[in-house]
Amino acid sequence: MAKNHNKKRNVGLMYELLLRYVSYSLVEDRKKDAQVALDIISERFSQDTEMYKEFRLFNALAKSTVSDTSIAAAILA
Repeated sequence: MAKNHNKKRNVGLMYELLLRYVSYSLVEDRKKDAQVALDIISERFSQDTEMYKEFRLFNALAKSTVSDTSIAAAILA
Protein backbone atom coordinates (compact mmCIF):
# COMPACT_ATOMS: atom_id res chain seq x y z
CA MET A 1 0.00 0.00 0.00
CA ALA A 2 1.52 3.29 -1.11
CA LYS A 3 1.58 6.15 1.34
CA ASN A 4 0.12 9.46 0.26
CA HIS A 5 2.26 12.50 0.94
CA ASN A 6 1.00 16.01 1.24
CA LYS A 7 3.74 18.09 -0.39
CA LYS A 8 2.34 21.35 0.95
CA ARG A 9 2.53 20.09 4.52
CA ASN A 10 5.92 18.46 3.96
CA VAL A 11 7.51 21.65 2.66
CA GLY A 12 6.21 23.53 5.69
CA LEU A 13 7.67 20.93 8.02
CA MET A 14 11.02 20.99 6.23
CA TYR A 15 11.22 24.77 6.51
CA GLU A 16 10.22 24.69 10.18
CA LEU A 17 12.75 21.98 11.02
CA LEU A 18 15.55 23.82 9.26
CA LEU A 19 14.73 27.02 11.16
CA ARG A 20 14.63 25.15 14.45
CA TYR A 21 18.00 23.61 13.64
CA VAL A 22 19.44 27.06 12.93
CA SER A 23 18.11 28.33 16.27
CA TYR A 24 19.39 25.30 18.16
CA SER A 25 22.81 25.54 16.52
CA LEU A 26 23.13 29.22 17.40
CA VAL A 27 22.15 28.60 21.02
CA GLU A 28 24.76 25.83 21.18
CA ASP A 29 27.31 28.21 19.59
CA ARG A 30 27.65 26.03 16.49
CA LYS A 31 27.70 28.83 13.94
CA LYS A 32 29.09 26.65 11.17
CA ASP A 33 26.16 24.22 11.45
CA ALA A 34 23.70 27.10 11.52
CA GLN A 35 25.25 28.55 8.37
CA VAL A 36 24.94 25.23 6.55
CA ALA A 37 21.22 25.12 7.35
CA LEU A 38 20.80 28.77 6.32
CA ASP A 39 22.54 28.01 3.03
CA ILE A 40 20.10 25.16 2.42
CA ILE A 41 17.17 27.47 3.13
CA SER A 42 18.58 30.15 0.85
CA GLU A 43 19.22 27.73 -2.00
CA ARG A 44 16.10 25.58 -1.80
CA PHE A 45 13.58 28.26 -0.84
CA SER A 46 14.73 31.04 -3.17
CA GLN A 47 11.98 32.80 -5.12
CA ASP A 48 12.60 30.98 -8.38
CA THR A 49 12.18 27.46 -6.97
CA GLU A 50 9.20 25.11 -6.79
CA MET A 51 9.77 24.70 -3.07
CA TYR A 52 9.26 28.43 -2.59
CA LYS A 53 5.99 28.29 -4.51
CA GLU A 54 4.83 25.30 -2.47
CA PHE A 55 5.89 27.05 0.74
CA ARG A 56 3.82 30.09 -0.18
CA LEU A 57 0.82 27.84 -0.71
CA PHE A 58 1.47 26.17 2.64
CA ASN A 59 1.63 29.56 4.37
CA ALA A 60 -1.57 30.69 2.70
CA LEU A 61 -3.34 27.58 3.93
CA ALA A 62 -1.83 27.76 7.40
CA LYS A 63 -2.74 31.40 7.92
CA SER A 64 -6.21 31.38 6.37
CA THR A 65 -9.33 31.46 8.49
CA VAL A 66 -12.44 29.63 7.40
CA SER A 67 -15.75 29.83 9.19
CA ASP A 68 -17.37 26.76 7.60
CA THR A 69 -16.00 23.30 8.43
CA SER A 70 -17.05 21.87 5.07
CA ILE A 71 -14.91 24.47 3.28
CA ALA A 72 -11.97 23.67 5.56
CA ALA A 73 -12.37 19.95 4.82
CA ALA A 74 -12.48 20.63 1.07
CA ILE A 75 -9.28 22.70 1.26
CA LEU A 76 -7.43 19.98 3.13
CA ALA A 77 -8.61 17.17 0.86
